Amino acid sequence: MDRSFIRYFCFLCMLVCGSLASARTGRALIVAIGEYPADSGWERIHGDNDGTMMAELLERNHYGQIIRLRNEKATKQAVGQALEQLCESTESGDYVFLHFSCHGQQMMDLNGDEEDGLDEALVPYDALFWYLPGRYEGENHLCDDELGVWIDRLRCKAGRKGQVFVLLDACHSGTANRYASDVYVRGTNKIFAPEDYRPQPGKHLERSMKLKPDGNRAPAMVLSACEAGETNYEYYSRKSRCHYGKLTYVFVWLVEQGGGAFSAEAWREAVNETMQRLPSGRFLKSQHPYVECSDAEESFIVSVFH
Repeated sequence: MDRSFIRYFCFLCMLVCGSLASARTGRALIVAIGEYPADSGWERIHGDNDGTMMAELLERNHYGQIIRLRNEKATKQAVGQALEQLCESTESGDYVFLHFSCHGQQMMDLNGDEEDGLDEALVPYDALFWYLPGRYEGENHLCDDELGVWIDRLRCKAGRKGQVFVLLDACHSGTANRYASDVYVRGTNKIFAPEDYRPQPGKHLERSMKLKPDGNRAPAMVLSACEAGETNYEYYSRKSRCHYGKLTYVFVWLVEQGGGAFSAEAWREAVNETMQRLPSGRFLKSQHPYVECSDAEESFIVSVFH
């Protein structure tokens, strides 16, 4: 066979593969908060360390658009603007990754869609710990209903050949108080509500995005740091001499070991198994990741090119 023909054929194959790869763009939003305002009521954590680690991971996996909101930049308005920016730029086939490392809190359900009368909320930089009638009533909290709307919009834009991958390294049932100088907890067991508010009797479900399969939308997966009722303790890495969210640390380690493509349940199992192997201090109680997804059989892949 003519060598020139072989070279021409290989060139065409490279063009085809290149065009297929270039048709997909990885887009991400990283919200990473470690320091809240002194008068906010929130303790210091190390979500900002998570943000750096996650950004480097996504860059290595070919994400072309990465929006980073760190500490004071991660206000409720800024998060909304960044999500809107992602929605506007996302095209069919794109991979979208949302990462939140911050505090979390349960708050009173405002629309009656929760059986126990409680929503789950992420805590942006300008959200206060306390419900203060007439002054602050939760407008800067990012509740699960709001996040669910953004996820639905991104699923519509990414289409069936895309995906939406959400990582939530927060917790809504911790103490928000440090037990010792080197122990950090994300979240609080204080419900954000008026003093006389009482949750309804009923089964509490960890954040529910009500994800459903849809033939015209991208599959979506939400992986959270712990189950309802558990505490999300940060992990101290002796190698880097830094604290990280346990979910973020384990997730990055798994991807770097070549484990970047699993079904939702396989992701949960892999993260849980690795979490249990981490060295634990006296305050690091057992925690187990929680997952929900739209398509149980779908593989959720970190790398844009594969």
